[in-house]
Amino acid sequence: MKDRRDDRHHARAYDRGYDRHHTARRSALAGAAAALLSAAWPAVRAQTTPPLRLGLAPYLSPAALMAAFRNVREHLEKRLQRPVEMRTATDFRALMQASARLEYDVVLLPAHLARLAMTDWRFEPLAATLATVNVLVLVKDSGPVRSAADLKGGQAAMLDRLSLSGSVGRNWLAQQGLAADVTVVVMPSVNSSMFALDRGEAVMVVIGDTQLAALPPTTPRGERVLVTLRDIPGPIYVARPGLEAGELARIRAALLAFEPDQRRPVAAANAALRAISAAELASLDPYAAQARKALAEAP
Repeated sequence: MKDRRDDRHHARAYDRGYDRHHTARRSALAGAAAALLSAAWPAVRAQTTPPLRLGLAPYLSPAALMAAFRNVREHLEKRLQRPVEMRTATDFRALMQASARLEYDVVLLPAHLARLAMTDWRFEPLAATLATVNVLVLVKDSGPVRSAADLKGGQAAMLDRLSLSGSVGRNWLAQQGLAADVTVVVMPSVNSSMFALDRGEAVMVVIGDTQLAALPPTTPRGERVLVTLRDIPGPIYVARPGLEAGELARIRAALLAFEPDQRRPVAAANAALRAISAAELASLDPYAAQARKALAEAP
């Protein structure tokens, strides 16, 4: 399967206003992550309590991601009585590298990466978001694609192979015998994927159903679901090793007390959080094995 990143392609593909904003925000994320300090804590510099560093998987553009998790941040600040600093990364590999360096106190990871962090790096499970999500293969509603065979010779827009949707999408293409016939274009966000589909620069997009529901209103739509890949495990909050037991318990309790906004779609950023059992965690081991292999490969 041909797999490339969308660099020059991405630069010319999207409307200038979106691209300038997106590029500027991504530049601010150089290296592993960027931070957005809570506006609710204007006097934070004068406080002695360090902020809780919350890492977020980069499946949306940075501005959309921070907006989506605003309620989570505000809830944690209120419950923990300390500022919360939300961070993300340029891609999933950078997110995992920053996690391994313990740059986040708490990080929301796709299930397979969360399990890897637990088994390999001694991260602690805190709370699960959605029990399962569906991964969608989208095509343009007005386009000619009616079956998997119609994708031959086209480009598939999706997140990188360390993302769970990216891994599922690549597996699906291989199962359809399309690994050599479809070029995977790695996109920096699901927003970008939808722009590529809208402009005809991708024949298909791979996206989680809850990610689709969380897209900013400015994202172009007009998609049709070609295939639904069901029962993919949802993201999990984990804590870095070394946190004091009392602090760990307070963070876990605060997350489990989060109440989603009933006016908004259910998504990783807007879900009732729950404890995750040892059996559920063990069921993620095959996914973690794939993630471990992908992480060891050259970018």
